[in-house]
Amino acid sequence: MKAMKYILMVMMLVPVVFTACKKSGPAEAIITVIDSTGKRVAGAVIVLRQDSVTNPTNNVQASINQQQVSDAVGQAFFTFKLEAVLNVEVSKGNLTARDYIRLEQSKQVTKTVIVR
Repeated sequence: MKAMKYILMVMMLVPVVFTACKKSGPAEAIITVIDSTGKRVAGAVIVLRQDSVTNPTNNVQASINQQQVSDAVGQAFFTFKLEAVLNVEVSKGNLTARDYIRLEQSKQVTKTVIVR
């Protein structure tokens, strides 16, 4: 009976130990730019940035700002160390769009933005 208690306790602790040791990876974003007809837009400037976020402890303002140009299939890939909610601003000539994306730690999040 005592042995059974130990076995049950070990079985309950094993998942906790292994999930606690899990390493976290970067937060990744894939932004796909399309036009109003659904065609992918290559050469669009994509900016991911965070507005007006101030650390309440030391009053330092966040300065997250990355910019890339969409590739031949209308996509751009971004990597961040931490998860965040970021503004997405896209422009190509007179076509523009604004949106947001929520990045999650150790995950790849995709977002499709329509420029008009």
